[in-house]
Amino acid sequence: MLSANSTSELLMDYKAQHPGNYAELLRILFGGPSPVLTNVKIEMGNDRNNSTGPDPATMRTEGEKPNVKRDQGFQLAADAKKVNPALKVSLLRWNAPAWVTDNDKVYTWYKKTILEAYRTYGFMVDYVNPGLNEHPPDLTWSERYASLVRTDAAGFANGAERAQYNRIQVVISDEAGLGSFGGAMVDDAALRNAVAVAGYHYNPDDDSAGNFKRLAQVFDKEVWNSEAQATFGNSAFRPNNNTKDPTVAGTGIGGKNSALEMGNTIIKGFTNSNRTNFIYQPAVGSFYEGGQYGFKELVSARDPWSGWLHYDVGIDILRHFSWFAKTGWENPGNTAGVWRAVPQASHTGAAGTNPVNGRNGTPSYLTLAAPDKRNFSTVFMNDSEYPQAYRISTVNMACAGTPALETWETRAADPGQAFNVNYLKYLGHVTPGSDGGYTVTVKPYSVVTVTTLARHTNPAYRAPLPVEGARTVLDTDTSGSGDHPGDDTLYADGFDYTGKRTPVLGTGGAIVGSEDFVAARGGSESAIPRYTSDRNGAFEAYRPERSSNYVLRQQLDKSVDGLGDAWNGGDPVTRIGDGRWLNYEAAIDVSFEKDALQDGANYAVLGVRQQHGDVGAPYKLKFTFDGGWQLIVDNKPAAGGNVVSGSGGVGIAGFDTTYNAWHKLALKAAGSEVTASLDGVTLARYTDPAPRLPGRVELGSGYYHTRFDNLRVRTLAGFTPYYSELLDNLETTDLNSPPATKLVYSGQWAHESGKSMYTYQRTLSTSQGSGSTLSYTFTGTGLDITGPNDGSAVLETTVDGRIADSSARTTASAEFSQTFSLRGLTYGRHTIQIKVRSGALVVDAVAVAG
Repeated sequence: MLSANSTSELLMDYKAQHPGNYAELLRILFGGPSPVLTNVKIEMGNDRNNSTGPDPATMRTEGEKPNVKRDQGFQLAADAKKVNPALKVSLLRWNAPAWVTDNDKVYTWYKKTILEAYRTYGFMVDYVNPGLNEHPPDLTWSERYASLVRTDAAGFANGAERAQYNRIQVVISDEAGLGSFGGAMVDDAALRNAVAVAGYHYNPDDDSAGNFKRLAQVFDKEVWNSEAQATFGNSAFRPNNNTKDPTVAGTGIGGKNSALEMGNTIIKGFTNSNRTNFIYQPAVGSFYEGGQYGFKELVSARDPWSGWLHYDVGIDILRHFSWFAKTGWENPGNTAGVWRAVPQASHTGAAGTNPVNGRNGTPSYLTLAAPDKRNFSTVFMNDSEYPQAYRISTVNMACAGTPALETWETRAADPGQAFNVNYLKYLGHVTPGSDGGYTVTVKPYSVVTVTTLARHTNPAYRAPLPVEGARTVLDTDTSGSGDHPGDDTLYADGFDYTGKRTPVLGTGGAIVGSEDFVAARGGSESAIPRYTSDRNGAFEAYRPERSSNYVLRQQLDKSVDGLGDAWNGGDPVTRIGDGRWLNYEAAIDVSFEKDALQDGANYAVLGVRQQHGDVGAPYKLKFTFDGGWQLIVDNKPAAGGNVVSGSGGVGIAGFDTTYNAWHKLALKAAGSEVTASLDGVTLARYTDPAPRLPGRVELGSGYYHTRFDNLRVRTLAGFTPYYSELLDNLETTDLNSPPATKLVYSGQWAHESGKSMYTYQRTLSTSQGSGSTLSYTFTGTGLDITGPNDGSAVLETTVDGRIADSSARTTASAEFSQTFSLRGLTYGRHTIQIKVRSGALVVDAVAVAG
């Protein structure tokens, strides 16, 4: 798996808040005799956004001692190795901190970080790509880096540390698409001697000369799909789509961007270019909804306060390969018994590269065999609406006689069944015919593994993946702890975690003790704060020198440290809290460390109702220490002024304009009205004709050291504080056994999977004409429909059997925002039906106001 670009940002909060869930996650992904994932790839961060967000730089300046504890990726790798000591760790970078200006400094940054990880966590990095992620390779530098690593004798604590460091191997090139360097490696023995692994992203094909197969088969080089896509969306609800691809409505657990498509990518990657390692970005999505590349994962981990986790069927698809073979890393003597993929018994007719489309119904299978030829397994992937039948004959094998083959299948549930009843299901045995051959039938949109191994008596193979539970809304006491819906606090954080503990994992992922929270997460000057998810910059818990008070500090100051490059530009921003929050007041104290306004670039921002990761909060209060302020709506000033001069209509007598004075910013979002305050004085009110209702808190600054403290999010009397339930548009049943009815559609709808990363669960349901209805029975006071709409739909709404509005208008809405709201019901159980009278209604999610 790949930990990069803030995709693991909330994982350490899972570890601290729900250590049992975190340990179980590690065991599911990395544990057992044939782990699903066998390596962790860490993208070295530079505190700038390199897609979803930033990862912390381990060295922000050339003279800083490396800090690997503030980087979630290194902690994840350390914990994963407790579960599987044979796990491999690899490194690369997309961009570097500003001080890393040449390859010699790249080497210094890498070496110091690698040794710090070894001294802190006890593991040595196994592989390094010395080049830039998704850039053409620098072959000269790659050779030189390999030589430096192999011969370096300076700065080591002892001979054992040096020997392990000298064994680090080189990967090139992590290009996006077809690798450009295959011919160079085939032709250049010195380059082959320097480089252990050929890796490139997403494209499963070989180059036109077949160089990557040759590297694997002739020169015994590993070839990796060093960044691949996992499942898009939530496979539990995917079978409720009605897409015809090409003729039959519904694609089960298959179709566009599905788990079966992921499986076909593995098969095509091996058959076309002999790829034997697949690294998923991200395998675990542990960042807030709305972030770039969301819902592209095997595990969703977005609510650390509740411990909620979604394990996708994509994990079982991977188990169809790894659990029916001996997988992992072969030793230098080739005696570990790791199974080999067999090119002569593997094939795919699936079309395309990324995505790989198997809806043409052509054969797609991969065979794995033990080195001694005594056992084999074949995986058949059918991502199509057509049934398939295969005939298997063993040739050049050493099986004991003609054994019956265990048969295991994964597909969607039949109507009325629990969603996962057919996941990794043992079907019995296939016996050989009179000619010694086997006939295997593969149903539409399914995967089947047949194997000579005896696995059906192993209880681990019969245990289903954990089913996601309730997603408790973040609603704490005044300390920011627990679940306390009875008071007026939604969340609070003073960023002082003194006295808190976080668990220590031992062998097998067992919890064997605890350690200081702050020390475990980076230390007193640079600790991972609770529940923050950065988009740019570095927001960390920080205790100033000669102070006992912790603050949240934006750590990147371009006047001191400079700025490294970024994939997505923009000023520092972090998000905190629950995307289901509705009506609340957020307040934060702010102070500055730089005694200059920097032409307005030295500022602090408080935002509310943030949802879309690349757009930011729709409502923001921007402040500069000279008393300047702006109320910003959709990134445009709606009001502004200066409380010293009184411009904008508001003055504050005696306002302290000292740069490091503390001031309190507050934003109140109550229905359609937003109120901005400074030090308890109201600055402006804004009434939005098309309000954005749900979303979390956002903090921001310029690229200067900026301090925040005493965050408090409070409920508002007379207003519903949050959604009590949020349903994906395809959630027509729940995940219980037997399943209960949830959303009910009638009439013509297009239910689609594989949509944008900025749609909830990557699904949409769109009405296909007048008369289409959507009904839901719930307990609460109102209901919202969210999703990207043009505002054309006119609706008839019926509440508890009576028409409430025969021509309700919808509003134009962006992703994650509501197009229709119904409020004012007496709290209780209600049934609402929405009928489309005209226009088109797009449903991304249905939300219940509690």
